[in-house]
Amino acid sequence: MYNWYLTGMKLLKIFLAILMVFAVAQASAKEPKAAKASKYTVYAIGVASSFNDTVAYYTDMQILNDAELERNRYLHRRSGYSFQLRDYLVAQGKQNYTCLVLFNAKKSKLEKQWAKVKDRFTKDNIKLVVIQENDFKFTKPEEL
Repeated sequence: MYNWYLTGMKLLKIFLAILMVFAVAQASAKEPKAAKASKYTVYAIGVASSFNDTVAYYTDMQILNDAELERNRYLHRRSGYSFQLRDYLVAQGKQNYTCLVLFNAKKSKLEKQWAKVKDRFTKDNIKLVVIQENDFKFTKPEEL
């Protein structure tokens, strides 16, 4: 007569042993390295628009010296640049604007991006107002 209980116990022990090996391997695995950010000269344009207004604001093209680009070519701490533009507009009395920063390491590519965004605004009959560089200039956001 075959004893199913002992066979089941052996399988359970083997399963638990394998599970423990995976748990130990997972716990001892190295943490992935944080994505390095490399310093570049980056060109940027800030854009701010509101759903409640037919006016959108944009900055002149600015050069961000020593800006950091992550491996995936995103601007490191890009939200900090958007917050700078938002804070500037709030100080000017313009509330509820959504701000974004268009950026690229190549000036020609940024100009193409900006042309597409600008065309979309003009198609939607939104008036574009430039914020001069002597009124507002991006600064490198501080690390938290």
